[in-house]
Amino acid sequence: MKAQIKVLVFLATAIQLLFTTPMCLAEVDGSCTMCHKYPGLGRIEKAEGEQAKKTKRLFYINNKLFESTYHGKIRCKSCHTGVEKIPHTNAPAVDCATNCHIVDPSTNRSFSHKKIVDDYNNSVHGEAGSRIKDKSDLPVCKDCHNNKTYHDTVGKQTDSIHKVTVCKECHESEEFVQRFYEHIMYRTSKRRPSKDVVKLCSTCHADQELMKKAGLDAVVGFTYTFHAKAIKFGNEEVANCLNCHAPYDLGFSPHRITSRQEEHSPVSIENKIMTCRQSGCHVEAIDEFSLGSRVHPSPEKIRFLMSGEEPVPEENQVIKDPTFQTKVVGWIQLFYKVLITVVVGGLGLHRLLDMYASRRERRIRGH
Repeated sequence: MKAQIKVLVFLATAIQLLFTTPMCLAEVDGSCTMCHKYPGLGRIEKAEGEQAKKTKRLFYINNKLFESTYHGKIRCKSCHTGVEKIPHTNAPAVDCATNCHIVDPSTNRSFSHKKIVDDYNNSVHGEAGSRIKDKSDLPVCKDCHNNKTYHDTVGKQTDSIHKVTVCKECHESEEFVQRFYEHIMYRTSKRRPSKDVVKLCSTCHADQELMKKAGLDAVVGFTYTFHAKAIKFGNEEVANCLNCHAPYDLGFSPHRITSRQEEHSPVSIENKIMTCRQSGCHVEAIDEFSLGSRVHPSPEKIRFLMSGEEPVPEENQVIKDPTFQTKVVGWIQLFYKVLITVVVGGLGLHRLLDMYASRRERRIRGH
């Protein structure tokens, strides 16, 4: 019986492959969803090394959801090049610098992310700009970006419908107006809440093992800052990671983040005060506002600047006792603990003595 079942399964599989393979081969040229529409489509990647874990990859594509994203009008092969056979073995990874078939209306040429990719490669996160030896842990585009829909809330959708109606007074193509307006609104509005920005950056920069491997400090002290506390309670006006390390108002970009040791970095010793003074932040801050310990100090290294009128370059700073500030904070905490204990204890003792005196007085009156 088992042998007959195996034969039937084999025949059914062979028949399915016989009729579906030519169809899938045809889909490589256009309709990739002929195969990728099945939720169970996926595979397990081979792992290298004895302790390496195998990874599961899912290749299911929800076509309706994909069409509503800002990549929805791009053909699969515009990004997934080199896919010529089924299965797609040895297909090259997606290169975000590849020219798209979409025409850039500002230049009338094929659109491309090449400039952004070049900027990113030269940044502190890219292979060319990073100073760490092991480049395998550097982030890639997909670590920060996902192909999500334009609008995250119903409020934005309602607002866009009203404004699109105004645009259609002149622009006849409703599809063009809707898509172009949504794109402009998406690109010019804040797309990530500050909580998500902090969470995304902390994925790497709060990982002490990863930062130690890269020779950097783990940013574990940020959670104790006023910025972090305000973000925790939903304040979207306070600065998050990108407002300081890649402020658009000062001509920087998240794709061009540089080390604070670089002269042009917005968080370098020379430029930090200008970053603090940017619009919407500490506009009237004095020069001394940006001096002192770091905004989010790490427990491993707490640096102090030498006193003087001119800021001291970081390479010339004197690294003082890293435990001094910790000791001062400890003394202050100890003082308040003792003070609170004495006050609360004194109140409790006073209450007990009052109760004792009252009972004693009642006993005397009873006699």
